[in-house]
Amino acid sequence: MVWEISDEEIQSTEKLLLPEGAHFDEYAKSVIRCWESRDVLACPGSGKTTVLLAKLKILADRMPLNNRSGVCVLSHTNVAVDEIKSRLFKYSNKLMKSPNYIGTIQSFIDNFITIPYLNSKYGCNPKPVDDLIYARHMENRMKSYSEYSTLNNLVKAKANRSNKFNKGIDFIKNLYLDHNDNLCMVGSNRILSKNDKESAKQYKNLEMDLLEKDEIFKYRQAYTYAKEAINHMSEGYKELFSLRFKYIFVDEYQDCTFAQREILDAIFNVNKCNIIKIGDADQAIYNSSSEKTEDWVPQKDFLPILTSYRYSQEIADFISFLKKDQEKIVSSSGITNIKPGLIVFEENRTDVVIPEFSKLLDKNNINDTDGIYKAIGFIKDSKTSGLKIGSYWSGFDDLTIKKSDYNYWSLIDEISVIILEGKLYRLENVVRKIIYRVFHYGQVEIEELGRKLTPISIKKFLFNNYNEKYRDLIYNLSRLEHIDEDSIKKLIRDFICKLIIDMGLSKENILNKIPRYFFDKENKTKKNNDYRNIYTDEKGRKISFDTIHGVKGETHDATLYLETDIKNGSDLSRVIQYFKNENKKDRTIYDYSRKLAYVGMSRPRKFLCIAMKATTYEKWERIIDNKFQVIDTRSNN
Repeated sequence: MVWEISDEEIQSTEKLLLPEGAHFDEYAKSVIRCWESRDVLACPGSGKTTVLLAKLKILADRMPLNNRSGVCVLSHTNVAVDEIKSRLFKYSNKLMKSPNYIGTIQSFIDNFITIPYLNSKYGCNPKPVDDLIYARHMENRMKSYSEYSTLNNLVKAKANRSNKFNKGIDFIKNLYLDHNDNLCMVGSNRILSKNDKESAKQYKNLEMDLLEKDEIFKYRQAYTYAKEAINHMSEGYKELFSLRFKYIFVDEYQDCTFAQREILDAIFNVNKCNIIKIGDADQAIYNSSSEKTEDWVPQKDFLPILTSYRYSQEIADFISFLKKDQEKIVSSSGITNIKPGLIVFEENRTDVVIPEFSKLLDKNNINDTDGIYKAIGFIKDSKTSGLKIGSYWSGFDDLTIKKSDYNYWSLIDEISVIILEGKLYRLENVVRKIIYRVFHYGQVEIEELGRKLTPISIKKFLFNNYNEKYRDLIYNLSRLEHIDEDSIKKLIRDFICKLIIDMGLSKENILNKIPRYFFDKENKTKKNNDYRNIYTDEKGRKISFDTIHGVKGETHDATLYLETDIKNGSDLSRVIQYFKNENKKDRTIYDYSRKLAYVGMSRPRKFLCIAMKATTYEKWERIIDNKFQVIDTRSNN
């Protein structure tokens, strides 16, 4: 169905979504009025999320759709869900309920394809987990069961001789089976164990054990199972996806892997539904520099959005050179007479960069202590040689923060945060996760629940048999005067111990079966500290350090782009060719460096600054002209 969208309808949508007096430009209106399959290319800061919300608002006004069909909105994060709840509050109930689906691509494929297929084939309801959690489960089974002794011996022997891995768990994390079922190592061309050898066979059996008994699989396996599922799907079953979802919006399409694109193409028929892919091929940084996924090449009749509402024309002119087609971006705010900054430093004097950045903020009257200031770079790993984010500030912590459902202490920490933040509606769910993990790892069988123990079946069991005691536990946790690890741990430990005794089970027998990593405090993920990786300058401005990947999609008041080294060169030394009128080197690492710079340098609203080492600056100096405020710290040494 093709709808005519009136000017009045667009005006009412503007009043709902835009600041008072603001209007959609012609680029945005063209996208809002398009209801057929089309690609949309949107520059950074174009307001593409607002344009998508406008389309969803117009769709919500027309619901229910013909034939009870729905809308599917897919992205790589849950930002779309959050935006709908906050900015389309009046319409969120319509949009968030069946037959519509709004969520991540990963969750969509897991919930609609992978997990139903695995449930049908193996009778389990598995959950995707990260590589570390999966490796810990593997290690536990390898050490606990003799049927994996050959594999365990191979891992111990290889890990002990490896210079690359400090721990056996890191070695296990990087094991995988290739398409011929040979046991291989990520980053190596050599086969560790051929498919006819015992170690490879045991690894394959171990994967199946983790799937059927521990009910987990690796994120990277999800798409293998999904493709396997699709290969077994009838054409009639596939057609159901196109019948259920009349309009499909895929946000940040450039970040879809080849497997994701392949799966979406297989289940959505463009002749029976309308697929609108939104993104920017120049921002495809999540497929790594060595990834074989080809860049998204939009259809020839794509719809562009080339007006940015984020940065000045000075920044727009500079980053336009980093676009592959070098199509000019137009800034809605025009020229502001604030040139980007450029701090030149000797490589042994990286300590001068942050203070000089603060001085440039002063000089350009960017003084709001509540403003968003970020110092960003590509390489964060402290173990790598050359320039990295931590080179510029010794306080930078390169460890990744992750919440884990597979560590007792992480779950205890999560409970303390829930209580402190007053989000008590989440409390019972996390407490139940702990009880489920103890019972699952302790191999507790509950006759009335049948063979399968799940967090949902545990809830039913507790409310049916221990309702008052369980409710008392939740109530007592919510009323704690001293919200600390010990107080929470005591209440939960006492409840579980009494529960085990009431059930006539052996506490020692259960606890002895629980893998060490579940209770290991060293495996506890760090608390997300609001002050982590934040440098406060003399004027009270908080400068947050992060990776380019970590800030993608963000808007800052000021951004400091830090030069970092990778593969015998730096990102900034490689992007200089895009500012010269000469033949470009077409190697993957050069194009990837271009995308990194494009994403990172398009974050700021007010001020862009670049930190560049002197040897790189000598290559740039001829093309800089008067486009930058250059601070050459070499003259201060």
